[in-house]
Amino acid sequence: MAPAKLQALMRAAQAGDMRAYESVLRIITPKLRQLIRGQRPFFSAEEIEDLVQEILLSVHAVRATYDPNRALMPWVSTIAHSRIADGARRYYRGKAQEIQM
Repeated sequence: MAPAKLQALMRAAQAGDMRAYESVLRIITPKLRQLIRGQRPFFSAEEIEDLVQEILLSVHAVRATYDPNRALMPWVSTIAHSRIADGARRYYRGKAQEIQM
């Protein structure tokens, strides 16, 4: 989808259009999976899905901060990078706590 159309959908979502919001989430979800797989290829499918859900929750929580005059994906990517870093820290903490036998 063209960035301008995605931007328009998010603008409509911010105005209360739930169908537009559902469309935004449906469109960005596979992009988030791809982003996570590219940056953290060692994550399992389950870890990727958990992280996607965390990112979507973060997007939902801060959706009012999105500036509809700017492209949506860079805003989403910034949120995603922060959550991905958090996920990596949790991953490595878990690995460090595993007991070798």
